[in-house]
Amino acid sequence: MTYSIVARDPVDGHMGVATQSQAFSVGSSVSWAAPGHGVIATQSMGEPMYGELGLTGLSAGLTAHEALAALRSVDPHPERRQVAMVDGHGNIAAYTGSACVAAAGHCLGDGCATLGNLVCSPTVWTAMLTAFEASSGWFPRRLLDALDAAEAAGGDVRGQRSAAIRVVRSQRSGRPWQDHVVDLRVDDHPEPLVELRRMVEHTWRYHRTVEAFELALNGQAREGLAALPDEVVDPAIDPDISWWRAVVLASAGEEDEATRIAERLLVDAPRFVAAARRFGEAGLMDQALIDRLLPERS
Repeated sequence: MTYSIVARDPVDGHMGVATQSQAFSVGSSVSWAAPGHGVIATQSMGEPMYGELGLTGLSAGLTAHEALAALRSVDPHPERRQVAMVDGHGNIAAYTGSACVAAAGHCLGDGCATLGNLVCSPTVWTAMLTAFEASSGWFPRRLLDALDAAEAAGGDVRGQRSAAIRVVRSQRSGRPWQDHVVDLRVDDHPEPLVELRRMVEHTWRYHRTVEAFELALNGQAREGLAALPDEVVDPAIDPDISWWRAVVLASAGEEDEATRIAERLLVDAPRFVAAARRFGEAGLMDQALIDRLLPERS
């Protein structure tokens, strides 16, 4: 009762799974991912075994085809399942059981598989494939483009409620918190795809700004300035991102622009300003820079 896409980015090898359903909290059951090993979507009358043991099999060296075949062989009701897998080598396998509720089916494309059940028509999964293959740019956005195309083609016959996206790196870095590029869920929302895209775009800005901030703290202010996203957010809405941006700008000599952001923070986010001043006390930032950007007011 869901439509999903699993895919691998040919540019950097990132692997992703994205899904939408009228069911509550679709991301808690459909989408599975393990950095360096693969991603899985298991839906229809979904069986978590395909996710949990599927990732175990991929981690042990099975291909997507081998892992899917092994799990189907021990499933007492494989006809009820719909599953797609991508492994760390880019192999793709998908299956739609004969008892999945119509319209139900899947298709394989260049580095991706799209699948749906209880959707309006076969156009839903073919529209996902077409949209993904025609898109370009940042991989998570391409996955969302596929979901939007599915919804535009009719989507789940019951409507919308929840959505999720998970993107992991192709190689394990030894720092697990860095290997999950995107991991977001919208569990209950009247427009889950709109909300999921908002969250994904915020994730992109957030991590780019944090990267720039850390570069500035490490004495690489010009590199940090180059890493900043072009979009400037409202300090009243995102004071943390705004403060980090101001620090990067000031550290790189762009103090006028940094001061304009800081002045907004002083007015719109006084509690955050009090927290930001503690960076100097901790020795993470030049106290003189903080005092210039965030002067105490009598």
